[in-house]
Amino acid sequence: MALKKETKAKVAAKPVKAVKAAAPAKKPASKSKTAEVEFKVFAPNSDSVAVAGDFNSWKPLALKKDKTGNWSGKIKLGEGTYQYKLVFNGQYWETDKSNPERAPDGHGGENSIFRAKV
Repeated sequence: MALKKETKAKVAAKPVKAVKAAAPAKKPASKSKTAEVEFKVFAPNSDSVAVAGDFNSWKPLALKKDKTGNWSGKIKLGEGTYQYKLVFNGQYWETDKSNPERAPDGHGGENSIFRAKV
């Protein structure tokens, strides 16, 4: 039993090492990187043009028309591969004729493919 008391005494006599100050908290991870992507289409006779894809849950996002009949709009996308279609006059869903990359749309047609790089 005396041995245990000596051990406790020796442990208590050991010098206590100073604890280093805690490192400052790391900044929260920044939001994932995105790139601004511009969709453009020449459709001077259309009343409206929108883009819809898996990046916006297939809800058409209106593009703006300039004086020469070009429609355009910008969307921020993270790096990845996206499928989309252009929507003319609110009812005609078509592939982007200026983009030859395609994938089956699951309905007997095709979607256009866009590969975003950040």
